[in-house]
Amino acid sequence: MALDKKEESMEKLLKCRNLGLDCDFEACGENAEETLKTAMDHARAIHGLKDISEKDLARARSTIQDAFCVPKGGYNPGGGIFY
Repeated sequence: MALDKKEESMEKLLKCRNLGLDCDFEACGENAEETLKTAMDHARAIHGLKDISEKDLARARSTIQDAFCVPKGGYNPGGGIFY
C-alpha cells in the first residue's frame, strides 16, 4: 500500500500515558523506528525497564500516531525529568 505525501511527511509520536503509565513523556521522531528507540531509551532510563518483551514492543508500536512534533526527540510537556 502506497502512502500519500501527507502520510510520508508526518512524524511519529508515542506517549507514555497511552501505554498506561503515569508519565507525561512523549517520544517523537521522523519515523516509527526512531520514535520507538527514543521511547525505549526513556523506558530503560526512567522507568527502570531492563528487558522489553516483543509483546510490549508490539503494544508500544500500536500506540504510535502521526504528528507534527516540536521539539524533536523526547520531551515531557509537564516538566520534570525526562530522557
